Amino acid sequence: MFDWAYRKRLKDDLEAWVAKGWVSSSGAASILQEQEQEDGRSRLPMALAGIGMVCVALALFAFVAANWAAIPKTAKLVGIALLLMASHAAAAHVASKGKKGAADLLTGFATLVFLGGMALVGQIFHLPEDWAGGAFLVCLGGLAAAWLTGSKASLTVAAIAAVVWQFTREGLGQAPLFEDLLGLVILAAVFVHAVIYPARLSRWLAISLLWVTYGRWFAETAEIAAGGDDFAIAMALAGASGLAVLMLVLDPIADLFVKWSSNLPKRSHGHWLMGRSLQDAGYLVLCTLVVAALVLVPEISSGVEAAGMLALPALIPFSLAVLLVICGALLSYKTAKSQSFFASVGFALAAIAVPIATLNVIVLAAMSMASLVGLCALATWYNNRFWMLCAYLGLTAVSLWLLQVTIGSLLGQSVFFLVAGVLLLAVAIWLARLVAKSDRSAGPEPKAREAAQ
Repeated sequence: MFDWAYRKRLKDDLEAWVAKGWVSSSGAASILQEQEQEDGRSRLPMALAGIGMVCVALALFAFVAANWAAIPKTAKLVGIALLLMASHAAAAHVASKGKKGAADLLTGFATLVFLGGMALVGQIFHLPEDWAGGAFLVCLGGLAAAWLTGSKASLTVAAIAAVVWQFTREGLGQAPLFEDLLGLVILAAVFVHAVIYPARLSRWLAISLLWVTYGRWFAETAEIAAGGDDFAIAMALAGASGLAVLMLVLDPIADLFVKWSSNLPKRSHGHWLMGRSLQDAGYLVLCTLVVAALVLVPEISSGVEAAGMLALPALIPFSLAVLLVICGALLSYKTAKSQSFFASVGFALAAIAVPIATLNVIVLAAMSMASLVGLCALATWYNNRFWMLCAYLGLTAVSLWLLQVTIGSLLGQSVFFLVAGVLLLAVAIWLARLVAKSDRSAGPEPKAREAAQ
């Protein structure tokens, strides 16, 4: 979440908490004053130091390249080794003094030296060009540094190298199974590190690597199946929507499991942050796919092949998503907010799968509009501004597309606005009743709490 959005939401929440007596007026004022003083200047030195670290590494590489013929081969190798050891030794010395940020940067610098050293060694011994092999070795080195020292900068290098490796390794349909399994191990190592040592960049790089790894599996399966574009479209709709829904519902399912069981597992701050980042990414992809199912799919396909859903990259995530949505709905018994969450997500999943059954524009438009309205309402109920942005942008895109399609006929415009208005009014009435019911059911609890106080 953006800092300005967090501050705005915090002000709104504090106003409500003060009114309910949960926070005193003086306490709320102190919190707001602290937030106003925290204007980002404390992070500026580390940001500039990070940029400076990259510049120094590039300067060293450029110096060696400019004096390539003048520097003996042995001096190059010894220099790389000494610089690598000196960087790690400096990082350890700084870490022993409690300066974790500086130690992280020095470890990241050592990882960049390792990256440059790999390239220089290849030049020294005239090794054949192998982008995939180089990216894999850099990824292993970055992961080793990241796990041994807890460095987030090294993890950043490792995650980027892993993405490059996935794109440059053996051709589609030709890669051995061992490489695919190795990709899953690397993905797990990046994800777990981002949970244990939380950082926003680490989380989003881990999520990006997840999608790249899935995309590689998807592309290899599509290449081997050779089913054509319509087959691949069905795979994409089912597989991508299933993965997006899984990212959205895993965290709420875990919360509901805790609610219904006596077991209360320990949940770290990094785990909570990763769950929220996964949900944000899943919501973005889900809204994008709802729009694409209406606007893009009918333009590029005359008939989607349902057999594409039986391919493993589509069948596994889609089936798991449907199963978890159903389980979540059942576990949300008498919990209106959770029921609405799983209902909205499940309806969006169905709307994305509709083109596999029919490309009728009226059916697609009705499902897409209804699902996006539901996602807008869900984002508003959860007071999540990023979700609101995604859902309302999707709703705007669909509305503009429908208006463009029907603009040639006044009667068509009339029908469009009538259906849109009735749909929005129906959702508004349903939400009003749901909120009122929720308030009535929660009414005795605050009174009991006040009596106990």
